[in-house]
Amino acid sequence: MKKLLLPILIATLGLTGCYLPQNFDNQVQVSRTGQYQVDVDTDVISGYLLMAQQESVKRKQPIPAKDLQKVVANCEKEFNEIVAKDAQKNKNIISSKYLGECKGHLTLKYTGNIIQEKSFNATTKSSDDKGFYIPVEMKYDAKTKQITVKSDTKADKSAKDMYGDFVYNGKLSVKTDGKVISSNADSKPYWGLIGSYKWDIKDFNTPNGKIVISTTGI
Repeated sequence: MKKLLLPILIATLGLTGCYLPQNFDNQVQVSRTGQYQVDVDTDVISGYLLMAQQESVKRKQPIPAKDLQKVVANCEKEFNEIVAKDAQKNKNIISSKYLGECKGHLTLKYTGNIIQEKSFNATTKSSDDKGFYIPVEMKYDAKTKQITVKSDTKADKSAKDMYGDFVYNGKLSVKTDGKVISSNADSKPYWGLIGSYKWDIKDFNTPNGKIVISTTGI
């Protein structure tokens, strides 16, 4: 039975977002003209390790030492490969550090114009579709002339089965000069003007953050 653990994990390595965020602080500034800046400061942990730990819990068996060594070795290799790919192509990662034991720390910055781009996703991927999952997305709807900022952190049943009781301890803030149509933020700016819309993201059960901003009017 123990020998089945590693092959099961290897079969799941193709999953997008192999590294999940923890203890993150994601800050979004977006204007009604579409200009945006996204700043990310986050710890990341390998979904590969989380799956190994969850599988060992289900089987009520510890991860064999040799298998754990392979998991950790793969983590560092994968972390460095994703960082290198970003340096070659996107250059969004400002700093990175592999911390050992399948964990790392990243700071990232993105700038652009969402009206021109139509869609934005902060997740950093390598060519083989592995990457660092950063829960910030934006979309512009030309018909409604509205910008939607989302932070998808609520997991479905399959993700919970794979990763177990995963804790985010994350924060999201959105600052805008546009008219906010709707928001499920935990806190809002004073008088609707001073400060940011803010979300506290604890775990897979925290509802996805969402804010809709008009690019017209005041």
